[in-house]
Amino acid sequence: MTTHTAADTLAEGACAEPADDRIGVTALERGLGLLDALGAAGTGLSLKDLSARAGLSKATVLRLAVSLERFGHLRRDSVGNFHLGPALWRLGTAFRQNLDLEQHVRPVLEALVSLTQESASFWIPHGNQRMCLYRVNSPRSARSHVEEGEHSPIDKGAGGHIVAYHLGKPTPRASEIEAEAAVATVGDRDPDVASVAAAVLGPNREFLGALVLAGILSRFEPRIPDFKPIVKQAAQALSRQVGGGTEAR
Repeated sequence: MTTHTAADTLAEGACAEPADDRIGVTALERGLGLLDALGAAGTGLSLKDLSARAGLSKATVLRLAVSLERFGHLRRDSVGNFHLGPALWRLGTAFRQNLDLEQHVRPVLEALVSLTQESASFWIPHGNQRMCLYRVNSPRSARSHVEEGEHSPIDKGAGGHIVAYHLGKPTPRASEIEAEAAVATVGDRDPDVASVAAAVLGPNREFLGALVLAGILSRFEPRIPDFKPIVKQAAQALSRQVGGGTEAR
């Protein structure tokens, strides 16, 4: 007959206790940190520079690089500089193909409307114009009115200037976009409407669309200094959600 002791019971209890799934793997996190450092640099880095940017010793960088290079996430050139590897392009392509943009964008639009009580929308390039892909209207009776699927010029309105800028087309608001990563317009597309917009960027800083907040000019214009950072931060958060970078300003 098998004797079940108190020690056995304690051991079973210890084994049955669920693991804390918030605890990560240090080596993996360090490796991902190397990739982040290279991505932020936008160019190849020497061992010294990569070590400094990642906050790791040169020996640690070299050990991690062996595994990352083996899986194609990192490569070294003929002079020993480190670069992002081709496997990341493959993963990025797969991510974009499987990305359900709407499930990320709509909650952000809803949050903007809830916070500001103004209308929020997401615009994408479409031919020589821009198209409203997603829209959440202000709960107020007096509001900027746009329907999903509606088209608008890319040389008018805050969203238009963001689209034009990221398509490499001329826009008189380029300096504002470059300085602030956001733009505001007053009566530009419609004399009774003001708006604020910022870009949403995907993997490899690919332009996905313009996040726009708009409202009746008389009510909206005085609050542009408040709305501009709100829209900019929302666009940056959305960019991170979809695996992209942000325009650091």
